[in-house]
Amino acid sequence: MEYAQQFERDFMRRTLELVRTYHGPYDATNLLNCLLGLLIVPKETSFGKVPDEPIADLGRWSISPQSIESFGQNHPKTLRQVVWSLRNAVAHFRFEPVHEKHKCIGFRFHDQSGFKATIKNEEMRIFVEKLAKHLEREASA
Repeated sequence: MEYAQQFERDFMRRTLELVRTYHGPYDATNLLNCLLGLLIVPKETSFGKVPDEPIADLGRWSISPQSIESFGQNHPKTLRQVVWSLRNAVAHFRFEPVHEKHKCIGFRFHDQSGFKATIKNEEMRIFVEKLAKHLEREASA
């Protein structure tokens, strides 16, 4: 399969398709892989297009504000900062699965600045979808 002229837009569209269509025994792995791609690839070209919305609006992106245990040292409490901190946590392998009854139900993330969050798979799935849609729109604009 070939990528069209606009790699970033196609990458986000394909990532969104993976999140929407895959439902199987490796669901948590797929979500984490998609999150990784959406946090690392666009960071280089469109990180500034992530809305700088206040933490009070985080629920609109499906992550409950209670999922964020700490923003770390001197960081603004915004969606953009959450995305940046998640990017750092995933890129530097600072996360671990959360299990319940022998099943991965989410992940704990942390970075060197003190950011800490525990996000359930259901929240992460919706968040990844919304982020992919938003970044795809922004890449097309």
